[in-house]
Amino acid sequence: MSRELSIDVDHHGRTDCTVITVAGDIDRNSSELLRETIEQLISDYRPRIVIDAEGITFCDSTGLRVLLSGAKATSEAGGWLRLAGISDVLKRLLQMTGLSAWFPVDPDVAASLSHASRRGLQSPG
Repeated sequence: MSRELSIDVDHHGRTDCTVITVAGDIDRNSSELLRETIEQLISDYRPRIVIDAEGITFCDSTGLRVLLSGAKATSEAGGWLRLAGISDVLKRLLQMTGLSAWFPVDPDVAASLSHASRRGLQSPG
C-alpha cells in the first residue's frame, strides 16, 4: 500500500536555506509535487535546499529524476541540494544506481544546516 506524499517547507534565515520535509512515497503519481516545490523555491531565489528525507518510504525512477533535476537546477541557480537523514530504502537505491555521489548527504537536518552556516554561500562539499 502506497503512502501519500506530504511536503512541508521551512525557511531558515540564519543559514539562508530552505528545508523541504518529505514523507511518504515518491513515485510517478506524486513526484510532480516535489518537482513543483523545488522549482518554486528556485523561482523565489531560494536555491539552497535541504531535503529532510527521513520519512521517504519509497522512491522510484521518477522520484530519482526529480531529485537529480533538482540538484542540477539548484546548482545552475548558484545554490545546491543536500539530502538529510536518508532512509535505508533511499540510501540503497542511490548506491545501487550509482547516484550517491550526486548528493551531499548528512545524518540529519541539523548537520545540513550547520554545514551550510559554516560554508557561507559556497557550494557544500
